[in-house]
Amino acid sequence: MGSGVAIATAPGPVDALNRLSEIATRYCDSQMFFAACNLGVFEELGKGPASARELAQRLGFHEEAGHRLMVGLCQLGLLTRGADRFANTAVAEYLTSAALVPLMPLLMWGTLFYQAWGNLDSAVRECSPRWLQTFGATQQETFANLYKDPAALRRFCGLMSAYSIPQGKLLAEAFDFTRHGCVLDVAGGPGGLIIEVGKRYDHIRGIVLDLPPVCDLADEAIVAAGLKERFVSRHADLFEGPYPGGADVVTLSWVLHDWNDEHCRQILRHCHAALPRGGTLLITESVLNPDHSGTSFAILMSLHMLLFCEPGASERTEAEYTELLESTGFRVERLVRMTPRDLLVARKM
Repeated sequence: MGSGVAIATAPGPVDALNRLSEIATRYCDSQMFFAACNLGVFEELGKGPASARELAQRLGFHEEAGHRLMVGLCQLGLLTRGADRFANTAVAEYLTSAALVPLMPLLMWGTLFYQAWGNLDSAVRECSPRWLQTFGATQQETFANLYKDPAALRRFCGLMSAYSIPQGKLLAEAFDFTRHGCVLDVAGGPGGLIIEVGKRYDHIRGIVLDLPPVCDLADEAIVAAGLKERFVSRHADLFEGPYPGGADVVTLSWVLHDWNDEHCRQILRHCHAALPRGGTLLITESVLNPDHSGTSFAILMSLHMLLFCEPGASERTEAEYTELLESTGFRVERLVRMTPRDLLVARKM
């Protein structure tokens, strides 16, 4: 009579090879995606299906080599294939200039970020970011140059919007803003998150807080969304403050994971000062499980913080966020699980 206990079978060498080969070659999938973006494949197919020969002629690459890439993109679920013609899938349509939510800026994972991930072993040994090792410049120097280069800043803000616009749509669905009047988005970049809230709630006023060059891009986005009568941008230093008053909701979206605990407390104290008693703080971050496990994206981003942010910057557990919030005058009300980022709702005590 069996005991009912499952006995694990050790993988054979072929099983181990297949699994490890799958892990070792995942970056090749990314490179197919990046190459197709750089070659203009998705944009061209946004005009209609085409053969590899037609794409090669229009975009200036080798037909047979391009055909191999198209087949690989089909394998990734980015293209479909009918007879000898290829077409974008619904996902790939977001990689065209006509997309309502443009996701082409995700290409930055293959430029700026890709190089630094090659130094992950050094980051683990030293527990410090890899700016100098990768780029020969500090984070401060890199961002100072970024703010001086309008085209580069626009590209970087495009990446921020690629994440914040879909997250803003989710936030507007997950949280009821009906009883609130004004939202302050701290370090809100070009404003993608709260602009989506403003589109859904026609009474809401909004303030995007960031540095002056970024506020210029937020102003453009506000006008493009038809919200210039209700939304404004304001600039302030994240740590020096003060943050503008008048809002009864403050949002922090992908901000706290960039900083160590003490810097997070500085930010939270400014948020506390900007809110009325009983005001709401909404934090969107990938919240880890108590044992620091989490979604694949959350674990990836925690390592990403190791590579690009100050020591102590990390994705955190609900308990770790609760400690930070309670130490700065907030009470956590609930955690709403979403993807790619979760929502923590807190109240000013």
